[in-house]
Amino acid sequence: MAALGAGVGLASASSAQSTQDAEHATTVADVVVTAALAPAAGAALKMPLKLSEIPQTVSIIDHERIEQQALVSLDDVMSNAPGVTVQPGTRLRTAYYSRGFSIDTLNFDGIPTSGWNEAVNTEDMAIYQRVELLRGASGLLQGSGNPSGTINLVRKRPGRDFAAQGAVSGGRWNNWRVEGDVGGPLAADGDLRGRLVAVYEDRDFFYDTAHRQKGLIYGTAEWNVTPRTVLAATVKWQDVQDDGAYMGVPRYSDGGVIDLPRRFYPGTGWDRRNWNNTQSFLELRHSFAGDWEGKISISRIDGDSDLTYASALGAVNRATGKGPILYGGAYDFTNEETDLDAYLSGTVGAFGRRHEIVLGANYWDGKTHQTAYNLAGLMGPVDVFTWNPAAAPRATGKTYSGEQTTTTEQYGGYGVARLHLTDPLTLVLGGRLSWWETTTDRRATIGGPLTPTGGYKIDGQFTPYVGLVWAVDEVFSLYASYTSIFTPQNSLTWDGKVIDPMTGANIEAGVKGEWFGGRLNGSLAAFRILQENRAQLDPDHPCAPGMTCAYVAEGEVESLGLDAELAGRIRPDWTVQAGYTYVETEYKRDRTAAGTPSGNEGRPFSRFTPRHQFKLWTHYTGLMDGRLSVGGGVIAQSKAQAVAGAVVMEQGAYAVVNARAAWRLNPRAELSLNVNNLFDKSYFTTLGGVSWNNWYGEPRNVLITLRASY
Repeated sequence: MAALGAGVGLASASSAQSTQDAEHATTVADVVVTAALAPAAGAALKMPLKLSEIPQTVSIIDHERIEQQALVSLDDVMSNAPGVTVQPGTRLRTAYYSRGFSIDTLNFDGIPTSGWNEAVNTEDMAIYQRVELLRGASGLLQGSGNPSGTINLVRKRPGRDFAAQGAVSGGRWNNWRVEGDVGGPLAADGDLRGRLVAVYEDRDFFYDTAHRQKGLIYGTAEWNVTPRTVLAATVKWQDVQDDGAYMGVPRYSDGGVIDLPRRFYPGTGWDRRNWNNTQSFLELRHSFAGDWEGKISISRIDGDSDLTYASALGAVNRATGKGPILYGGAYDFTNEETDLDAYLSGTVGAFGRRHEIVLGANYWDGKTHQTAYNLAGLMGPVDVFTWNPAAAPRATGKTYSGEQTTTTEQYGGYGVARLHLTDPLTLVLGGRLSWWETTTDRRATIGGPLTPTGGYKIDGQFTPYVGLVWAVDEVFSLYASYTSIFTPQNSLTWDGKVIDPMTGANIEAGVKGEWFGGRLNGSLAAFRILQENRAQLDPDHPCAPGMTCAYVAEGEVESLGLDAELAGRIRPDWTVQAGYTYVETEYKRDRTAAGTPSGNEGRPFSRFTPRHQFKLWTHYTGLMDGRLSVGGGVIAQSKAQAVAGAVVMEQGAYAVVNARAAWRLNPRAELSLNVNNLFDKSYFTTLGGVSWNNWYGEPRNVLITLRASY
C-alpha cells in the first residue's frame, strides 16, 4: 500500500522496526487507517513520500541504531546525527544547532510544540521508534522558529500481536539502566491494543559528585472504532533527580585551558536539580472514501523543575591561580502547554494526472513560570586547584528575588500541493499564514503584583514553500527548493511599534539517489540561508538615559554549505549512516549605534559551528553465522571557537571513535559491549567563556547490555 510510506521515516532504508512493530506491519492489511496513518508523523510535508521525493535534506536515526549505540537520550541521538552541533550548558539545558542556527522546534508525531524550556528534561529514547531530522527552514508546518531544522520524535505504537522486550545495562561511572517494553492485543480481535514501556536509571557521571536517578513510564493504547477509524491515547511520565548541577569549568583569563582533570567538579556537594514532566496525547485518525485521510491530535505537556546550585565563577589568573568565586542561586520552573494539530491529505485529479494535497492547521499555547531566589553566605574565593565539593560551605539563607510568567500562543493554517507536471517532474507549492502573540509579567516582591513587562504579536505572517524534483532515472533525482520561517522579536522602533520578525530563507539544491529497492539512500545538497531583519540599534534615534532604545530591522546573517549523507543497508546484514557537512556563517550586515559597520560585520556569527563535520556509524551482523556482530563509527570535526570580550578560545580539530561488539546468545537474546571514545580523546564540547560553562566531552567508557525479546 502506498500509504505505508506516510511519514519520511518509512522511506529510510535503514529503518528497522522493533519485533513488535514488525509483526504489526504484517497483520494490518485489513485495517486501513492503522496501516496508513499510524506511522504518518512526517517532519517534511506530511505526505507518503520517499526520501528521494522530498526537496529538502532529511536524516533519520532509527530504533535499530538507537539500540546498537545505546543512545538513551535525545542528547545522545543528536550528538550522532549528521550536521548537528551539540552544546551542553546552554540556558541550563543542551542546545542543538544545524547550519549555524539553534534548532528550536520539536515535534511529537508531527505535532509542533514550542520547543524546549528549563522545566522539561531531555527526552528518553526508550519510547521512540525513530528520530527524524529535517535541516533548513521548516516554517510551512511549524510557523515560527529559526531556519535551522526540525526534530520529529516518532513514538512507539502497539501491535496486534503480543511482543515483549527487556534490557539491562551497566557501565563505567556506575551507569545502571533497566528497560522493559511489552504490548499487544487487549481484545481477542486485536482492535483494541496497548503498549507499556518502563525505564529505571541510576548513574554517576564522569565528573565528580554528580548522580542521577530516572524513572519513566509510558503507556499507549489504540482502538479501531471501525475498520477506518482509530482512536489512540498516550501518557508519558518521567521523573529525574540529579545530585549535582554541573555548570562547566572556568579557564585562564587569557582563554587557555587550566590543567585540571576532566573529573573536576567546580560545584558543591549540595547542588540539586529535579525534573518532573507528564505528556498526554489523544489522536483520532480516519480514512475517508477514496484515498483521503484525516488526523486530529491533541497534546498536553506539564513540567516542573527546581534547581539549587553554587559553582566556581570567574577566570583564573595564570600568575596567582586566583580569580573565581563561589556563585550560586536557586530557581523553580514550571511549564504548561497545549498543542493541537489537524490535517487532511489525499489526491485530486487534474490535467489527466493525480496530485497530492495536504490541508491543515495547528495551534499551541504555552505558559512558563520562573521563580528566582538568592542564596546567602556565598561569594567566597575558590581555589580550583585544591577545591573539594564535599567541603564547600553551604548557603546560609535563601531569599525570594522575583518571578516571571510568559504566555505564548501561536496558531496558523497551511496548505501544500505536490503537482505531477510530467512523469519525472513534480512541483511542490505550499504556504502558511501564522498568528503569534506573547506576554511577559514580572513580580519583584513577595505577594506583589505581576507587572506587564512585554507583550507583542504578529498577525497573518505568510510563509511560502516551493520545491521542484526531477526523477532523472530509477536511481537519481535532482531537486531545488525555497523554504522559509520567521522568528518574532520584541525590540521596539522609535515610535513604539514592535519591529518586524526576522525571516529566514533556505535555498537548497541537490541530488538524491536510492539503491537496492530503496534500502540504501544518498543525498548531496548545497544550501544558502539568509536571515534578515535582525534587530539593530536605530542610528537616527540614539539611546538616551532613562528611555527605551529604538531599533530597526536591518541586520543580516548568512549560512552557506554542503550536506552529504549515505544511509541504509549496503546488504541485508550491513548497515551504514555517514554524513559530511560543510558550513560557513557570516554577519552580512551588523551595525553599531552610530550606523557604521560593527566589529562583527564580515566575521562568522556562529564560531562554535565547525566548518567541517563528519559522522559515521556502520554495523555488520554477518559473522559466525550471524551470531557475532560488530560496529564502529567516528564523530569528527574541524576547529571551533568562542569569543569572550577580546579573548578568543579555540577547540582544535578532533575525532572521537566508538565501537561495538555483540554476541547473539540465542534467537531472542543478545549480549553487547559498547566502547565510546575508544582512544580517550580529551576535548571540549562547549566553550562558554573564561568564567565558566566550558564542558569536556565524555572520556572513554564501556557499557555492557543484555537484551532479550519475546
